[in-house]
Amino acid sequence: KGVVVSEKLTLDISRETLQQSKILRVIKTNLVMKCPEMSADIAEKKDDYKKFYEQFGKCLKLGVHEDSTNRTKIAELLRW
Repeated sequence: KGVVVSEKLTLDISRETLQQSKILRVIKTNLVMKCPEMSADIAEKKDDYKKFYEQFGKCLKLGVHEDSTNRTKIAELLRW
């Protein structure tokens, strides 16, 4: 989980409206596409990736099971 800053979302918005927001779907799609690319860049540096994997290894393992469309990209980032 993290924080995404967007000027297009208002502060006084209900959870139901937020979940149905087109802007939020676009942000989610872009983040899902960008994360494996950024992780692969980090993976090129062994020491940096070790720290990254210690922090987010569980999320990567969970992502392999939950995200069928990006499963192969995420699986390449797993270390055993």
